[in-house]
Amino acid sequence: MKKVEIFDMPTRSERRDPEALKKRIQGSNGGRDDAYGAYQLACLMAATEAEEDGSDDEACLSQFEDVLPGWLSRLGLKLDVHAYGVCHMSDNAGVDRGDASSIYWTLSGFRDRSRIYEAIAFPSGTPAPSGSLMEQYDDWSQNAAAVAEEESSDSARFSAFVDSMTEYLNSSGKKFPGTSFGYFNSAGSEIYTPSMEETGMLWSVAPLGSFDGHMYECVTALPK
Repeated sequence: MKKVEIFDMPTRSERRDPEALKKRIQGSNGGRDDAYGAYQLACLMAATEAEEDGSDDEACLSQFEDVLPGWLSRLGLKLDVHAYGVCHMSDNAGVDRGDASSIYWTLSGFRDRSRIYEAIAFPSGTPAPSGSLMEQYDDWSQNAAAVAEEESSDSARFSAFVDSMTEYLNSSGKKFPGTSFGYFNSAGSEIYTPSMEETGMLWSVAPLGSFDGHMYECVTALPK
């Protein structure tokens, strides 16, 4: 998982020339090729449109969902977005375990706005897990979050969640190649679309009930 990346709102001239925005996309892309940077750019452009055209969180999420696929196509990316979100968060942290290169996960925001736009994608044609595996995965995540809540600091909670969830995955008998993990403190609300059971991926946001605003998130790639 990438940490939340905060940008200045692109100017209108920059939006007419997306290539000029590539300098905003920093980092090594986790050792990936240029596709991840292009995905970040697409999400940034879609979030910009959503912030300009939307009013409340629901309207902004709807706009983000509507325009992101078009930006992916415009940039030549063969990716399918499985989940979209609008969140209000702080103290964000993330880490990958194993080979998570097939997971495209961004969290993008702007310096003068409170919303964070989240999008999770996989390469087009990635098979969907069974419904029973998705339910089991969510159970593991909820249990791992409960274990993590026994810790007293953000860093310890996140570490415990990663360790516990990784243990569930490793003991499942399935050869999951890699997982991206995230942790944040809720600073408002989080809304996602579609519903978790309709995303067609192994993804969970825990807990189902409140743990003092501590939120745990994970996405796992399917065995190839």
